[in-house]
Amino acid sequence: MEGYLKRAWALSIITVTLTFALNLHEAERLALENFYGIRAKDLEVKEATTERKEKFSAFLPVINLEASYNIAREQSFAFGAPPLIPPQEFVFLKDQFPKVTLTFSQNLLNLPAFREYSLSKTKEKASKMILEEEKIKTLYKVREAYINALKAKAAIQILEKQEERVRAHLNDIKALYEEGMVTLKDVLQTQVRLHEVLEKIAQARGNHRKALDYLSYLTGTEVEEIEELDPESFMAREEDFEILREKVKNRPILRYLDAGLEIARESEDLVKSYFYPSLVFEAFYQRTEESDLFPKDRFLISLALRWNLFSGLKRFRNLEKARIGRKKSLILKRDLEEKILLELRSVLEDIKTVRERIRLARKQVESAKEHLKIAKERYLQGIGTNTEVLDAQSELTSAEENLRMSLYDLVLYSFKLKEVVGDE
Repeated sequence: MEGYLKRAWALSIITVTLTFALNLHEAERLALENFYGIRAKDLEVKEATTERKEKFSAFLPVINLEASYNIAREQSFAFGAPPLIPPQEFVFLKDQFPKVTLTFSQNLLNLPAFREYSLSKTKEKASKMILEEEKIKTLYKVREAYINALKAKAAIQILEKQEERVRAHLNDIKALYEEGMVTLKDVLQTQVRLHEVLEKIAQARGNHRKALDYLSYLTGTEVEEIEELDPESFMAREEDFEILREKVKNRPILRYLDAGLEIARESEDLVKSYFYPSLVFEAFYQRTEESDLFPKDRFLISLALRWNLFSGLKRFRNLEKARIGRKKSLILKRDLEEKILLELRSVLEDIKTVRERIRLARKQVESAKEHLKIAKERYLQGIGTNTEVLDAQSELTSAEENLRMSLYDLVLYSFKLKEVVGDE
């Protein structure tokens, strides 16, 4: 009973928590904790760390112990003895005997082992860079989904305002129609416009639901509502291109490619190391009961120089492949650098453009409000048409939506700029 109450209490806490509107900061935190892409990259880092530890084992001694009980065919020989002495039999191998063997091996000089360990360390560093880059990309995805959900919500609110205006206008027209001051055509025309607005609201609600579903996928939790944010507080400040260009150099993906160049160089060094000899210290101890003729305890200590002088042309071909790989890594890095700088210029230009759009959109809203006011007055005075009023309402809705969306676009471009320069 107590366990059931605890589970019910925990479930009630979760239910209450999910009813609150999610803010952007919380969405970012949840995504960094739960998103599958980040969790997968984190496991790749752990794999690289494990591989580095495994490569370090090459520097430690290798100790083997073998204990066995053996059954064989007895091997012996007998030879004649002087007179009055019975023949002697010597057993070289008993039919049954135990044996214990202990071996010890330690690499004193093994260049491939050193190169492989160094290479594993660089790969571990590279995997951490990829994890950082994945976090930056995920944060932008969350922010983009969050802004898209706000844009869809804003579209609903703006269209609902238009619905109120159209309904109010429809009520006025119906009253005028009953008084015989307008024709039925104006009533029907306004009703058609109302249905058009309702269809747009339904579509906007669908877009809002899809944006929330995608945000739920990124954060790993069910999102039903999100908090509004102040666009002014998230807008990017104007920065010099050269300053941003310097920031870009520290972006994780470029540091990953730097590590890739280092990996290519170390891979080449690894291939070269196979051309050199290795030095190994080995010790051997064995105790066996296989024969009473030979000593039961045996041991051997050796210092061995091992050098593969020729094994075909495989090592030369591997060296050639490693050099090609290093050139390829350098080309890929330079290509990505150019693409990121191109993207940086593009985002800065987008920010500049959307700022101008906002300035013009503010003026457009004021003009649309004045236009609607005049259209209503003209219609009530009988010198304007119903179409002019409906068009003026649509223009105001379009202007309000354009301004709201432009503000959100500027926030989104600010987030995009963060992604491009590698800021979280």
